[in-house]
Amino acid sequence: MGILTVHPESTDQETAIRIFLDALHVSYISSEIDETDYLNSSKVMRARLEMAAEQEKNNEGVTITLDDIWK
Repeated sequence: MGILTVHPESTDQETAIRIFLDALHVSYISSEIDETDYLNSSKVMRARLEMAAEQEKNNEGVTITLDDIWK
Protein backbone atom coordinates (compact mmCIF):
# COMPACT_ATOMS: atom_id res chain seq x y z
CA MET A 1 0.00 0.00 0.00
CA GLY A 2 0.99 3.62 -0.38
CA ILE A 3 2.10 6.13 2.21
CA LEU A 4 -0.13 9.05 3.13
CA THR A 5 1.33 12.21 4.58
CA VAL A 6 -1.16 14.35 6.47
CA HIS A 7 -0.59 17.87 7.78
CA PRO A 8 -3.29 18.74 10.33
CA GLU A 9 -3.58 22.46 10.98
CA SER A 10 -4.69 22.17 14.59
CA THR A 11 -4.61 19.79 17.52
CA ASP A 12 -8.34 19.20 17.02
CA GLN A 13 -7.70 18.00 13.47
CA GLU A 14 -4.83 15.81 14.62
CA THR A 15 -6.99 14.25 17.33
CA ALA A 16 -9.83 13.58 14.88
CA ILE A 17 -7.43 11.93 12.42
CA ARG A 18 -5.95 9.73 15.14
CA ILE A 19 -9.42 8.66 16.31
CA PHE A 20 -10.44 7.88 12.73
CA LEU A 21 -7.30 5.82 12.04
CA ASP A 22 -7.64 3.98 15.34
CA ALA A 23 -11.28 3.17 14.56
CA LEU A 24 -10.22 1.65 11.22
CA HIS A 25 -7.31 -0.19 12.87
CA VAL A 26 -4.87 1.60 10.57
CA SER A 27 -1.33 1.72 11.90
CA TYR A 28 0.48 5.05 11.74
CA ILE A 29 3.68 6.65 12.88
CA SER A 30 3.53 9.96 14.66
CA SER A 31 6.50 12.28 14.83
CA GLU A 32 7.01 15.90 15.65
CA ILE A 33 8.46 18.00 12.86
CA ASP A 34 10.45 21.17 13.04
CA GLU A 35 8.31 23.64 11.12
CA THR A 36 11.35 25.64 10.03
CA ASP A 37 12.99 22.54 8.55
CA TYR A 38 9.72 21.62 6.84
CA LEU A 39 9.33 25.08 5.29
CA ASN A 40 12.97 25.15 4.21
CA SER A 41 12.65 21.74 2.53
CA SER A 42 11.04 23.42 -0.49
CA LYS A 43 13.28 25.59 -2.66
CA VAL A 44 10.36 27.87 -3.54
CA MET A 45 9.25 28.32 0.07
CA ARG A 46 12.83 28.87 1.25
CA ALA A 47 13.27 31.60 -1.38
CA ARG A 48 10.01 33.28 -0.33
CA LEU A 49 11.01 33.18 3.34
CA GLU A 50 14.43 34.63 2.55
CA MET A 51 12.83 37.39 0.47
CA ALA A 52 10.36 38.20 3.26
CA ALA A 53 13.17 38.30 5.85
CA GLU A 54 15.18 40.65 3.62
CA GLN A 55 12.15 42.90 3.09
CA GLU A 56 11.53 43.04 6.84
CA LYS A 57 15.20 43.80 7.46
CA ASN A 58 14.95 46.74 5.03
CA ASN A 59 11.68 47.98 6.58
CA GLU A 60 9.84 47.08 3.37
CA GLY A 61 7.35 44.79 5.10
CA VAL A 62 3.62 45.40 4.95
CA THR A 63 1.62 45.85 8.14
CA ILE A 64 -1.93 44.51 8.06
CA THR A 65 -4.34 45.11 10.92
CA LEU A 66 -6.89 42.54 12.01
CA ASP A 67 -9.64 44.83 10.71
CA ASP A 68 -8.03 44.77 7.23
CA ILE A 69 -7.93 40.98 7.19
CA TRP A 70 -11.70 40.67 7.47
CA LYS A 71 -12.58 43.18 4.77
